[in-house]
Amino acid sequence: MCVTLKLLCYPFLVSAMRNIDFKYFLYARKSSESEDRQMASIEDQIAEAKKLAEKYNINVVDVIEESKSAKEPGRVGFNSMLKRIHKGEAQGILTWKLNRLARNPIDGGQISWMLQQNIIKHIQTFERDYNPSDNVLLMQVEFGMANQYVKDLSLDIKRGLRQKAERGWYPISGLPIGYIHNPKFALGMDDEIIPNEQQFHILKKLWQILLTGKYSIADIKKKGDVIGLRNKFKKTCSKNTYYYIFTNEFYCGYYNWRDKDENMIRYKGRHKALVSIAEFQKAQIILHGRPNSVLKDRKYNFPYRGIIKCGECGCTVTPDHKLQAICTNCKYKYSIKNRTACPRCNTLFSIMNNPSIIDILYYHCSKSKGKCSQGSITRDIIETSIEGELEKISITKDFYSWGMNTLKRGNEEKEEGEKIIKGLKKRKTELENRISGLINLRADGELNSEQFNSSMSKAQKEMSSIEFEIEETKRQNIEWHDEKEKDYKFALEALEQFKNGDDSLKTAIVKELSSNLTLLDKKLDITTKESLLEAKKSYSVYVSKNDASNLLLPLLNKDKI
Repeated sequence: MCVTLKLLCYPFLVSAMRNIDFKYFLYARKSSESEDRQMASIEDQIAEAKKLAEKYNINVVDVIEESKSAKEPGRVGFNSMLKRIHKGEAQGILTWKLNRLARNPIDGGQISWMLQQNIIKHIQTFERDYNPSDNVLLMQVEFGMANQYVKDLSLDIKRGLRQKAERGWYPISGLPIGYIHNPKFALGMDDEIIPNEQQFHILKKLWQILLTGKYSIADIKKKGDVIGLRNKFKKTCSKNTYYYIFTNEFYCGYYNWRDKDENMIRYKGRHKALVSIAEFQKAQIILHGRPNSVLKDRKYNFPYRGIIKCGECGCTVTPDHKLQAICTNCKYKYSIKNRTACPRCNTLFSIMNNPSIIDILYYHCSKSKGKCSQGSITRDIIETSIEGELEKISITKDFYSWGMNTLKRGNEEKEEGEKIIKGLKKRKTELENRISGLINLRADGELNSEQFNSSMSKAQKEMSSIEFEIEETKRQNIEWHDEKEKDYKFALEALEQFKNGDDSLKTAIVKELSSNLTLLDKKLDITTKESLLEAKKSYSVYVSKNDASNLLLPLLNKDKI
């Protein structure tokens, strides 16, 4: 009994004896960034670490606190601690968890190397301890997991923010003055970003004052201070803030965000714009004497670019953005993209009183092959045609649910196809081995030329037959099933998504709807994919008969796909 007790107590006694001789730094860290959101506070980490120090008789000579992410090297407190350990001020580290010390391979490598070299003689955490004699692999795995967690988290966050930007919502926590995140969005409200009514109304007045062209930023700031424009700290805004407001295109409905390739893309926001593009353009002329370069065509991501062909000459149909004003003095219509004044009478755009603005996107043949008689049509006409075609293939939720249930009942056929393919692949492997064996026999001289050619010809014919059967079974039993699910989902959701989506989503929907779009005599001709028309035929039967049994034939008519 006594021997057993001594054996059980031995590790603790050794640890206690060792810790008496060592000096320790207590290191506590918590970042405000995402990877540490669930981590205990610095105060809690220190409190728990002190309990460990008392339990294991650890001599703590200093407490080092740090409020910084460990995903990158360069923490002042951490680096200072390692330098002091090199100087011999301490021999051990006491910390809540190993990932408090490092979440990047550089800092993790320093800790591992110093432990291996016996510079750090002991690391104690809540879960376990680490010694120079231990296998360093375990520590490297833990540091690697911490580093990978940060990398995965960073990718997840970037992906989530990018998808939010693509949906039309500016993915930043601190929105420009005049806008707030909708507190009811989580409850199912559509708009994620809404105006802060009081500030929005004040900003509207200030923009109107700027657009008169009679006041400087300093004058507008004075008026803003009087009527109550305040920043998030409830203080009056600086001149720089006013300048930012009047040059930020978020107020005319746009923002920039990086795509998956890290290219900066300009998105059309779904938030309520405070001013029109023309008003924003006028403001830039007032402030700078020229239009803001962010509004030039090269920054626009026009929809349907490159997917529509001219019905007369076959050239690509190209977009053409017109941003024009009608001079209030001479009534001349001119482009305001790169002009500050009317080219006929030289009246400055900035002093015109509410000039008429024309902001239209046209589509016309690029005429890259020479002359073409086709004219242009507006974006509105094109999108009306697309919506009409989507309406033709649209189905109801009831039919979609029925179709999915019917396809699920047909899963037996899909599973049978997978079994057939598995058997065919097994036979294919056997044939490959047989062909390899024939080649070896021929090389060894055990088969003459006639025997080899005859056997090889039979094997290759069977191989071709098997490969054809595999592809045909896939087409009939598996790919057909998956394509049906995709078509029914598209027919259910496409129209609504097209009406409410941004330009990139609209373009993707049109590509899925048809691969053959032609523009002829100011009409857009859309050849809808045959599989989508088949889905609509099934829906027509459903509506007219309202009898599920009558749907089996058109729904499962695979030969038409």
